[in-house]
Amino acid sequence: MSLRFEGILVATVTPFKENYELDEAVLRRLTKYLAKVDGIDCFVCNAGAGEGAALTREERIRCIEIIREEIKKESHIVAGIEALSTREAIQQTRDAKEAGAAAVMLTPPHVFDWNATANPEFALQYFRDIALAVEIPITIFHYPASTASGYSPESAVSIASEVDAVVAIKVASGANIRRYEQVLRGMRALPRHVSVLATSSLFQHFITGADGALTGFANFAPEFCVELFRSVQRGNLARARELHEINYALEAAIYKAPNVYKHSRYKVAAYFAGLLDNMVVRPPQVPVPEGEVKLIRDAIAKLGLLKR
Repeated sequence: MSLRFEGILVATVTPFKENYELDEAVLRRLTKYLAKVDGIDCFVCNAGAGEGAALTREERIRCIEIIREEIKKESHIVAGIEALSTREAIQQTRDAKEAGAAAVMLTPPHVFDWNATANPEFALQYFRDIALAVEIPITIFHYPASTASGYSPESAVSIASEVDAVVAIKVASGANIRRYEQVLRGMRALPRHVSVLATSSLFQHFITGADGALTGFANFAPEFCVELFRSVQRGNLARARELHEINYALEAAIYKAPNVYKHSRYKVAAYFAGLLDNMVVRPPQVPVPEGEVKLIRDAIAKLGLLKR
């Protein structure tokens, strides 16, 4: 697979109306805004940030179609795949390819919760089966060690080594930079390139060699993410550190414990940045507590992004 990811890949949120129905108009508006940002050339939809697990098959397809209509021809879509069975994951992957996705990102199925770290053969077989069924580039979604589905760095490297369709890995290591570096060094030791993409703690990941970031943070601060990455690539670490300091309050507010609120927080930030009409998340996701809403609003204001 020749597709190579670098720079900022935005994990788009999925806007909903007050009745929890997909808000196609707002998704289209958000996509148009992001597509105009220099350095945003890849859109990852139906993933965790997009509440992909709560979407119907038809909604997943529709999200891909809408984004494809609004982005530049040379831009790419990566579709998040989250399924209970391999059979369902293969169907989602076929749907994504037919709808216009250039690649998919595979989220660990819930069966991995039964100690996937100790049973790496489950993950390897899952990736093999999907790669054999559908010819499309694959990104690994590597969950943090704090989750039941967080298989080891060694397992992630083994998957990339044995499944040629794997072109990238999203490392959701949080603040565990050492675990991320284990993945990074393992991927760099492979005979072919596999892009290593951060999720959060962007400054720390970029300066240690990440190829970019696949993050929901870019919904509401895309220019910041792009400038931070480019500053590091150009060797301007002073500017990168300055950007990190400016952004620290917002990143801390978004990625604080408990992590289960992270995707709800993305919507709060996007709302205050004027990009969404509301903060609605689809159950079982729940809204952010009121105290956190103010914290995020204040951080958005500090970054100069406050629109409401």
